[in-house]
Amino acid sequence: MNVKPHPTQHIRCYSLFYALESFDMNIIKIITDWPVIVQGALGSGLFWAILEIGQRLVKRAATRVSADRKTGSNWALMAHEAEGELAQSARFMCLYAAVHYFLKAGVVAALSLALGSAIEVFSSVGYLIAAYFLFRALAYVPHTTSWGPLEDRKKAFQRFLAEAPAKLKALKEDEQRASK
Repeated sequence: MNVKPHPTQHIRCYSLFYALESFDMNIIKIITDWPVIVQGALGSGLFWAILEIGQRLVKRAATRVSADRKTGSNWALMAHEAEGELAQSARFMCLYAAVHYFLKAGVVAALSLALGSAIEVFSSVGYLIAAYFLFRALAYVPHTTSWGPLEDRKKAFQRFLAEAPAKLKALKEDEQRASK
């Protein structure tokens, strides 16, 4: 079914766009005409909103990096301490996850470089995001000395193996609850 728009719809859209465009151009003049106390309240509110959003974003990023670091540590510990097929699978998972984030960092850095000439903020923010992805990649390939001496590594691996069935059971129960 092919429905043609009413001829005045285009006029309304254009006039709305023009009104928004002219409003955007004059917003600074409108705000500077307000009393100083209102400008201060508006500035304080804007600062509070930016601060609140920034704190939530940092908290979420820190939680994700921490979870990745723990997961990466477990895979790397398994890669060092396990034997045979399990060790090879763990090494592959560590490298796969690290390369995955490394590629994301490369793509973001390339886009930042390409778009940075048009708008400088894109390059700055993009390079920060690329650094974030590089740190996430590093979480999957920790240095072996991060676990301490060889005996501590072996104990940590045995603890990991002992906790694995309980964690797997909890994951399966969560999955069953989610599917209901």
